[in-house]
Amino acid sequence: MKTGLITLLLLLLAATQVKAQINIQAEYFGESHYADENNNKLGESKGSAAVYQVNAKIPISMKINKDSLAVVWGVALSGSYTSLKNKNFTQDMLLSDIVNAQFSLFNITPLNKKWNMLTFAGAGIYTDQTKISKMGARNVLGNAGAIFIKKINSKLDLGGGVAFNNAFGYPMIFPALYINYNSPGKYTFNVSLVSGFQLSAGYEISKYMTLSLIGEMNGQLALLEKDGKDVIFTHQYVVTGLRPEFKITKNISLPVTLGISAMRPAYFTERNLKNIFNNNNNYQFQLSPYASAQINYKF
Repeated sequence: MKTGLITLLLLLLAATQVKAQINIQAEYFGESHYADENNNKLGESKGSAAVYQVNAKIPISMKINKDSLAVVWGVALSGSYTSLKNKNFTQDMLLSDIVNAQFSLFNITPLNKKWNMLTFAGAGIYTDQTKISKMGARNVLGNAGAIFIKKINSKLDLGGGVAFNNAFGYPMIFPALYINYNSPGKYTFNVSLVSGFQLSAGYEISKYMTLSLIGEMNGQLALLEKDGKDVIFTHQYVVTGLRPEFKITKNISLPVTLGISAMRPAYFTERNLKNIFNNNNNYQFQLSPYASAQINYKF
């Protein structure tokens, strides 16, 4: 199954926390060989990559209902630019640039003290073009969904629902999962299936610094035409490493990650439903060094 594509299509909003958040991140993937689905190297083909992204979640309205619970409306914005440095390829198997930009409007409605309903709708541009004039309707992906989220306890939220998008050229329904576990304190443990996948276990060395072992999965995609066919280019990555996070102020922190990219799938598939279960073209870059730096601002 094309797990990378499914993960990308089900990116959801971390909207149950009401505070506004902005983060800016730069990621670097060192050079490694390109291999097929059986991990056989394709000649001397190799490559590295850099990803630059900005994400923002901003509540725009909050009202207290008759049960003294907050009903929240907000917007989520994100944008990324991915540069792939590919070497020694004899075929047109990869893109050099990926541009993603998304906008969503979300609403959180409490059903009672334990249950919330999260609804969202929006659209995004997913393209290999860096000039606005060359972007078209083919590059647009719409999305909407509804998720019911239960607060199991003070640390864990679980939810499920449905999401709609036109990734295959026509509207389709996909299952949507929501998992958010946050255990703060001297020792921290976090699991999130909200926007990609994040796992971390950390230790608060001081009030200014936390050191964590992390594992994450994320990625980008582009919708385009290739050889007269509508195709999807998926760029996904699984990374792990050590992350010191420096707390500059109560609202600003600087996480820095050093580690490895365990795998970095990058491949074309035709834009139709049957190819979501096709592993024949699941090419990927092999193990490589990984580094990232980020600025987080909450207000």
